[in-house]
Amino acid sequence: MDEAHNFLTLPYLLEDILAEARGYRLSMNLAHQNLAQLPRDLREGISANARNKVFFNASPEDAQALERHTLPTLGAHDLAHLGPYQAAVHLLAGGAETTAFTLTTRPLPPAAPGRSTELRAAAARRVGGSTSRSTYVPPP
Repeated sequence: MDEAHNFLTLPYLLEDILAEARGYRLSMNLAHQNLAQLPRDLREGISANARNKVFFNASPEDAQALERHTLPTLGAHDLAHLGPYQAAVHLLAGGAETTAFTLTTRPLPPAAPGRSTELRAAAARRVGGSTSRSTYVPPP
């Protein structure tokens, strides 16, 4: 979920879903821009229950809070000074936590003209909706 903080109107609290997710083998990808977007309970729920964490360049304030997930290998300064396409990662692999490390991602491929129209049309065919942006309403 991109901009995960916008999904706070779920029938259950997102932090409760995260706490139960492992028992149901549910995997979620949550993304947000900064910690201030998240209510305190959700921030704590993500910190405690999201086992794999990927951090791109963080603000100095967020880096101070996030370094507890990457120390002793990477500190707040490292998290606040990641370069383009660079990320700091803390994983759970084989049931054990790994030492934090950095990686380099690839830039997005160039935009394909007309691709968004094709994707909307394909989605509309699958769910029976309209391809128009202004009238397409996803099913409940």
